[in-house]
Amino acid sequence: MQRAGAIAIAVMILATGTVHAQHAQDEPPPTNLWFLRAGYSPGVVLAASPFVSGDNGARAMTVEVGRQTDGTRDWHRVYNYPSYGVGFYAGRFNHERELGHPFGAYGFFSWPFPISDRVHVTTDFGLGVTWHWNEFDPKTNPTNTTLGSDAAYHIDWGLYLRYLASQRASVFAGLNVMHWSNGGTKRPNLGLAAVGPKVGVRYNLAPQVALPRARPEDLPRFDPSWEFVAGGAGSPQNGTTAFNATAGLQRHFYRFGKVAAGADVTRDGQLALGVYGGYEHVIARFSVLAQFGRTVWREFEDPDVPRFYQRYGTRFYFSDHLWGTFAVRTVRLRKARFTEFGLGYRARWN
Repeated sequence: MQRAGAIAIAVMILATGTVHAQHAQDEPPPTNLWFLRAGYSPGVVLAASPFVSGDNGARAMTVEVGRQTDGTRDWHRVYNYPSYGVGFYAGRFNHERELGHPFGAYGFFSWPFPISDRVHVTTDFGLGVTWHWNEFDPKTNPTNTTLGSDAAYHIDWGLYLRYLASQRASVFAGLNVMHWSNGGTKRPNLGLAAVGPKVGVRYNLAPQVALPRARPEDLPRFDPSWEFVAGGAGSPQNGTTAFNATAGLQRHFYRFGKVAAGADVTRDGQLALGVYGGYEHVIARFSVLAQFGRTVWREFEDPDVPRFYQRYGTRFYFSDHLWGTFAVRTVRLRKARFTEFGLGYRARWN
């Protein structure tokens, strides 16, 4: 019954959009660029916890409010007129007794790659927080070693094929990956992920015309540059506080990317010095980074903590010099040690 109702609503939205599109062909560009989007994803849970209730099935509903870019800024054209907004998540797991019924809120960015006038490939990225998890408890919930807290950060990535049915409505389908972790703020914290297909529909509040890719001569000029960055970050870590200071040299070598090399000083149960290299993917003022490092010195040897470490996270540039960061420091590629909330400074020259 629920599936039939969803199909009926989607058909009504598409039909309504077609009617409005016929009347909007000769009208000026819309001033209302907002849209609503809803999606459903049945997935499979990937976790290292020895769950005992149910199987690995999972279901997620998302409802989003977004804004379509219109080309009035340079970065709109650079990224093929992307969209962005905020979303709300509700999850259900067959491991209900251990995991509970989480809810979440996040921001998202949708980057399109037009194939034709009506068909786009899009890659979406979302980052936010979730709550209402059934956290680990040695007596009442001992098998949920994925999350030691009732709140966790939320990462959402998708690759979709989007069909523009009209100037008001479109449908999309593809692969969706979600990940949850508390970043080591409370243990145990082995992390949790769900992978599966996702289908959805988008409804524009006013008729919108799909814009083609910008021509190279219409894009702003890009000049490679060098950057020096320095900053500090820290967070609670299972009852204590972890702190990290970093400094590095970066090369903004093409429009969408930077490579970096630098050094870390970390206080994470002990004092340690590390060196790292990595890549930063640029999306206007926002960027996503992945860095890989090795501890070259620490106060004492700990066989349970590998010297090889990783940092996955984001940066937001408030200005040409000041940036903020949210990242997770991990070992063994996936085991979170602590979360980094911090600020930094950038100096840049061509």
